[in-house]
Amino acid sequence: MMLLKKFISFLLAAVVALSAFPLNASAAASSGDEEGKIYPLIPAAEKYYPDAADSIIGQLREFKTTIDVSQFKIHKDDMMEVFKSAVFSAPDIFYVNASEINYQFSPKTEAVATITPKYIFKKSKLSSYIKTFNREADKLLDGIDSDWSAYKKALIIHDRLVASCEYKKVNERSYTAYNAVVVKKANCEGYSRAYSYLLSKVGVDSKCINSTAAAHLWNYVKVGDSWYHVDVTSDDPVPDTDGLVSHQFFLLSDAKLKSYKSSIHSNYKNDISYSSKFKCSSKTYDDAFFRNVESQIVSRGDSFYYIKEFYKNGFSALMKRKDGKNKAIAVVGTRWYDVYGDVFFGNYSRICEYKNYLFFNSSRAIFRYNLNTKKLKKDFELPSFLNKDFYGIRMSGSYLRASYKKAITQSGSEFAVLKLNGSKVLRLPFLRYSSVTLKVKDKFDLKVYCGSGKTVYKSSAPKTVKINSKGRITALKKGKATITVLKNNRTMKCKVKVTK
Repeated sequence: MMLLKKFISFLLAAVVALSAFPLNASAAASSGDEEGKIYPLIPAAEKYYPDAADSIIGQLREFKTTIDVSQFKIHKDDMMEVFKSAVFSAPDIFYVNASEINYQFSPKTEAVATITPKYIFKKSKLSSYIKTFNREADKLLDGIDSDWSAYKKALIIHDRLVASCEYKKVNERSYTAYNAVVVKKANCEGYSRAYSYLLSKVGVDSKCINSTAAAHLWNYVKVGDSWYHVDVTSDDPVPDTDGLVSHQFFLLSDAKLKSYKSSIHSNYKNDISYSSKFKCSSKTYDDAFFRNVESQIVSRGDSFYYIKEFYKNGFSALMKRKDGKNKAIAVVGTRWYDVYGDVFFGNYSRICEYKNYLFFNSSRAIFRYNLNTKKLKKDFELPSFLNKDFYGIRMSGSYLRASYKKAITQSGSEFAVLKLNGSKVLRLPFLRYSSVTLKVKDKFDLKVYCGSGKTVYKSSAPKTVKINSKGRITALKKGKATITVLKNNRTMKCKVKVTK
C-alpha cells in the first residue's frame, strides 16, 4: 500500500523527524485532571495526512453517514489505515466499525473524496449507549485520585479491567471499548481500546500497538518519561477464571517482552503501527513485586493489598504492601486437593473489593477484611457435605460470586454467595442439588442452605412431582418437573426426573 511504502521510508529518516508528529486527534498532554494522550495507531497516517483524523472524528461524532475527506487528498490505498488510526484515537466512538468503510475516489488522482463508515449501534439508541458506557467507565475509575502516579493508575485500571472482563469474540462489537467496559466480553482490540480510553480519563498517555503477523493488539503506556508494554488481554486467563489477574505482561521493557518468546507478540517492530519513538528501554518494573502476583491488586491510601501464593508452608496469604515492605494480614490456612486426595502444587485464593471491604477465599470459606477497622470476619463456609472447593471469587454489582468445583482440572459452576448492601452482608440461600432422578413413589427432601425467613416451593408439574411446604418431594408418575424455590428474594431451581 502507498502509506506503508511511505512509512518504511519514514522509518529510515532522521530521528529529528520522528519527534515532529502532529497529534491533532489526541487530547492535551496529561497533568492533574487533564486527559492523557492517545497516540495515533499508525504514526505515518498523522505525518502524511495531518488534520485528517480530527475531521473524521468530528464527523463520526455527528453520526454522519457520508464523511467528506476530499481536502486531505488521501490516496485510496491509505484510506483504511487513516480511518482506523483516527477511530483508535477516540475509543469512545465505539459505535463505528474501525475496520470497515466504503469510499469514493477520483479515477484520475486516486484521491478519496468521501467515505461511508459502518455504524454498529443504532442512532436512535446511541445516547442511551453512551450514557451506559460513561457510567460503567466511571465505576472502573472510581476512587482513582488525580494525585496518584501514572504507575499506580495504570496498575489499578489494568487489574479492574482484567477482573471484570472476559476474553470472548461475540460479534463485531467485541472489537470495541464498549464491550470491554459494559458487556464485559471483548477480544484483544476491545481490551486495548478500552484500556487506552480509561487511562486517558485519568491523565495517562498510551497508544495501541499491533502485530499484524500475529493478529494481536496491546498497549504502550507512559510512566514517568518512559514507555512500557502492557497487554491486558494476555493477563486475562482463558477460559475466564474468577479473580485471577495475571501481571506477566504489565509494564514490560522490550527486553523482558522478548525474553518471553511469545508468538503473539512477534514481529511487531515491522508493523506499520510501530515507531521507535515508543521504544520501551526502561527495565524499572521488569522484576517488580507484582510480576508473579495472580490476584487483583487493590489500592487503599498509600498501601496495596493482594494475595501472595506460597507464603509459608504452602499456604497463601492476604498481603499489605506499604513503602516497599510486605506484611501478611491473614494466612489462608487451607489447601486445595485433587479428586484423588493429593495436594495441588498451587493456591486458588483470590481477592475482590467492595467499598471499604476486601473479600478473599480459602478452599472452603469466604472472608471479609474491613479496611477501616482492620477486622477480619468469615462470612460464608461451604457445608461439609459438599465435596467441592472454592476456586476464585468476583464482584458482580452488589453480589459476590464464587466458583466451586472438585478440582482445577474439572469443570465446575459459579453461584452468588453474598449480597452486599452498605455495611450489611447477607448470606444467600442455595440448593444442594440442581437436579435429581427419582422412581415413582420415591420421596426426597430438597434442603435449602443459608438465608433466613420463609421458603416457598412450587412444582411446574404437580401431578408428576409434588412438593410440600417443608421441601419434601414426592414422585407421583413418570415424567419431568422443575421445582422452583423462593427465599430471601432469590429464585432457585431443581430439575426432577421421575422414572418407573
